[in-house]
Amino acid sequence: MCQFSFQNNSLSSTIRNNSRPKSSPSSHCVSLYSTSFYLVSLPSIVLISHFRINFMELDDNEVDFSSPSKDGNDPKNTSVEWIPACEDELKPVIGKVFDTLVEGGDFYKAYAYVAGFSVRNSIKTKDKDGVKWKYFLCSKEGFKEEKKVDKPQLLIAENSLSKSRKRKLTREGCKARLVLKRTIDGKYEVSNFYEGHSHGLVSPSKRQFLRSARNVTSVHKNILFSCNRANVGTSKSYQIMKEQVGSYENIGCTQRDLQNYSRNLKELIKDSDADMFIDNFRRKREINPSFFYDYEADNEGKLKHVFWADGICRKNYSLFGDVVSFDTTYRTNKYFMIFAPFTGINHHRQSITFGAALLKNEKEESFVWLFETFLKAMGGHKPVMIITDQDGGMKNAIGAVLKGSSHRFCMWHILKKLSEKVGSSMDENSGFNDRFKSCVWNSESSEEFDLEWNNIISDYSLEGNGWLSTMYDLRSMWIPAYFKDTFMAGILRTTSRSESENSFFGNYLNHNLTLVEFWVRFDSALAAQRHKELFADNNTLHSNPELNMHMNLEKHAREVYTHENFYIFQKELWSACVDCGIEGTKEEGENLSFSILDNAVRKHREVVYCLSNNIAHCSCKMFESEGIPCRHILFILKGKGFSEIPSHYIVNRWTKLATSKPIFDCDGNVLEACSKFESESTLVSKTWSQLLKCMHMAGTNKEKLLLIYDEGCSIELKMSKMKTDVVSRPLDELEAFIGSNVAKTIEVLPPEPSNTKGCGKRIKGGKEKAMEQQQKRTRLCKACKQYASHDSRNCPTKSS
Repeated sequence: MCQFSFQNNSLSSTIRNNSRPKSSPSSHCVSLYSTSFYLVSLPSIVLISHFRINFMELDDNEVDFSSPSKDGNDPKNTSVEWIPACEDELKPVIGKVFDTLVEGGDFYKAYAYVAGFSVRNSIKTKDKDGVKWKYFLCSKEGFKEEKKVDKPQLLIAENSLSKSRKRKLTREGCKARLVLKRTIDGKYEVSNFYEGHSHGLVSPSKRQFLRSARNVTSVHKNILFSCNRANVGTSKSYQIMKEQVGSYENIGCTQRDLQNYSRNLKELIKDSDADMFIDNFRRKREINPSFFYDYEADNEGKLKHVFWADGICRKNYSLFGDVVSFDTTYRTNKYFMIFAPFTGINHHRQSITFGAALLKNEKEESFVWLFETFLKAMGGHKPVMIITDQDGGMKNAIGAVLKGSSHRFCMWHILKKLSEKVGSSMDENSGFNDRFKSCVWNSESSEEFDLEWNNIISDYSLEGNGWLSTMYDLRSMWIPAYFKDTFMAGILRTTSRSESENSFFGNYLNHNLTLVEFWVRFDSALAAQRHKELFADNNTLHSNPELNMHMNLEKHAREVYTHENFYIFQKELWSACVDCGIEGTKEEGENLSFSILDNAVRKHREVVYCLSNNIAHCSCKMFESEGIPCRHILFILKGKGFSEIPSHYIVNRWTKLATSKPIFDCDGNVLEACSKFESESTLVSKTWSQLLKCMHMAGTNKEKLLLIYDEGCSIELKMSKMKTDVVSRPLDELEAFIGSNVAKTIEVLPPEPSNTKGCGKRIKGGKEKAMEQQQKRTRLCKACKQYASHDSRNCPTKSS
């Protein structure tokens, strides 16, 4: 830690009256204060490439930096000037030489920061050899002409919906400047330096707001980009930066600076948005041939539909694509393109993504294009089962493209409409809810469901409910009793699968995103999803669940299944031991029929066991629909003395080795993540990781922190001497963040954008509207003279 002491008038302002001789300014100086300042560097929490020195300062009330002290001069005298007092080595002098123009400008800005004013770049003159003259001025140089507005125009402006921004005047005609001139050897020399200011200088605590002292550095940008990937806005990002460096003063920029930077990036994207979005896919395809994408543009060249799936998505589909959930959601981008992910369930029963699309609309032809493109990406392999909502266009497209695939409706979409369709008063009746859900979930045959459904309709007088009648006609599309022998991978038992996926992606996406921002957020969401799968893989391979009964069947299941599937098996095995019993047997040739009483649900099950192949089938159909043998089959296997689960009952998709084999696409490419390419952003992440490791090792140890600080200062000094011919442009930073280039020639235009100011009115369901209507305060209608929720303008009596 370095410390310097400045005694007497250190960093104080000196006033000068130009009407008196300049040769003896000291006779006209008035000390504003006399004290000591200590320049203390704070190494404990700093941003790399943005080391900041702080001053232990006096309270602003002790010193007046905004106006000169009264020393007998006329306070109306406009020729009074402020002269910063600082150490000579910090002050520019005529004849001082700098190696580069940038070095000279940085020196003047550093002086301005200590002095308490801001610097503005001004004119420069060039010749064939480059910049010959360069002017640096005080930010308060010159005057800004105030606009004169006539009274009629003022009234129009006040009544206008769009109001002009209120701007502050900061120009005061200050003459302070630094002029640099190029020398014969190509360096730059101070040819003119005027240090007097026509205004007061800012106090030490306000220096952080000086425009020339603020800069959105690469560190700020990296933090902002990282937060952006996690759906953390600019305001929250600024708070995170403050916590990292200890105080707002140490950040080095304001929140508005970050907001302006984000705004400028979006302005850079503009019409290149869709083109950069597609170009990003092209680059990924070049790096990894297993990446698949396709898109369609309209007659005007505007993006209409786009689908993508990387190698891992396609591999997951080949392993777990027997059951697919397809859903659409809005409000994920500024164009209101519809986000349509294809979702499945992996061997840990977690949601995984097979691919995703953005669609311009939900018309049948859009879904036809999407499903055809999806099949092209997946080598033409159709899913055994696809689950969607009740959209008519979607249903027709599935029938046209996915012939042979079973189509079912998502239970969550149906049940969430129940209260809206039957009325809030019926929904609040717990008896109705319990009976309805029991009818849906617990009916074991179509006959049992039909009987209970009709009883519910009759008991609650719902014969005239059109929605319930429609849903009854469609019962084979969503009632489990109608497809119990179809493998569903347990997806129907998780009725909120669609809701959880919408919520999952909703944590990363919002309606203000450009397409390139949407991709970055989607990529982060996909990485989070795969991290959870990797975590579950690690737990499964390097830990074991506890055994309850220590039976051989249980031990074998622990060796074979992933943890989630083992727990399901363990529960069934436990029930087989404590809840099941044989009530009768019957032999028919090679088959033995067992009548088993399941005391847990008080129902009888029929198990048919084949003596020739040791395969049993149960009337509950759990194995056929879930892929895990039920308690009734396990009861028979246990009784037959099996020490291991027969291979017939081990479904590979639920095992630990489900993802171990390599998968190839139609072109022979291995479907895997790309490991050949390391981007600049990856190197930045690794560097940050290394720095954080050092900070973790240092902890609060002063000696170790000083070591990191000294090394950081050494690195900064070395980097400041490194010359580079490449100047970082905003476009370069944007391209590094997104992973694609801004094309000079735009091939694909973005769709027409929607209004991004605000989020519009939320669509309300019937239940919510009914509840709001009940909560409305009644008022006296002057037409019918009754207290009601209407008034004289819409009174029902007027129509009659």
